Amino acid sequence: MMKDDSAKIKYIGYEDIGESYSGDSLFKKTNIDEKYMKIRDIIGDGLLLDLACGDGIYSVPLIKLGVKVISMDISDKMLSLLYKRAKIEEVDTSNLLVCRANALNIPLIDNSVDAVIASGVLHLISKPEVVVKEIYRVLKKGGKYIAFQDKPNAKYVNENGLTEEEKAENRKYFELLNFVHKRYFEIVKNKYNISSTRYSWAFDREKVCDQFFDNKQIYTISANLKVSDTFKNLFLNRMNGKGFSDQSDVPENIHKEVFHKVMSEFTDKFGASAVDTVFTGYKNDIEISVYSK
Repeated sequence: MMKDDSAKIKYIGYEDIGESYSGDSLFKKTNIDEKYMKIRDIIGDGLLLDLACGDGIYSVPLIKLGVKVISMDISDKMLSLLYKRAKIEEVDTSNLLVCRANALNIPLIDNSVDAVIASGVLHLISKPEVVVKEIYRVLKKGGKYIAFQDKPNAKYVNENGLTEEEKAENRKYFELLNFVHKRYFEIVKNKYNISSTRYSWAFDREKVCDQFFDNKQIYTISANLKVSDTFKNLFLNRMNGKGFSDQSDVPENIHKEVFHKVMSEFTDKFGASAVDTVFTGYKNDIEISVYSK
């Protein structure tokens, strides 16, 4: 549901989305790859604040690597998923330091942490500079804000090296995705007069951070990893669970009725097996920007 604080800054919370946001990834052990190792090296022996930590996709693997982490999120539901991920990853929950709090008003004193990650929040806030100001405040002198590639319309996978058959399958995948998304919101609007908006503000992290930080260092992590999954796993399960921000204003009973109708039309048009259509791509290199206070 859309939230408003006293300053009328709009943001999305994931209390009603929960496990549908995490999807199947919650139940898989994290591949502790070069990205996590680089983050650990940047933090060293310092204390990390994982702001808007969500289900612990960064907190838990970094704790496994010996990093001291404060995991902070506004959603009780997401924090409960963090504990679930920790158990799956066989992390002793006594090593977790968890705090329910709002990123707009971080309940830490000035100059108190050595590093901050905030990978799941700035794109969901209408004024991300307010959060970056808070990040800057709680960082110690010399502390580091660790940010990931985040520019408007950035792509995270590419089709370089795919076969023509795989590219054709990808085109089919997006045809299915566009059909379900378009029909769902057509019905929501035309039948129930609900105008849903995707509350994900496009922003340029570099532009915002340059207002506060003078020093920046960029690291590039080579990915070149081929990934693939089905339409059902990548999109439908999350759509069914109201896992997208533009579904947050749709009441649960209406959502269930509309989704059922859309899937009935989907099956009539494409066939039941279409849910197994596979998207394939290669992950792009990951750019890590480290801003120093």
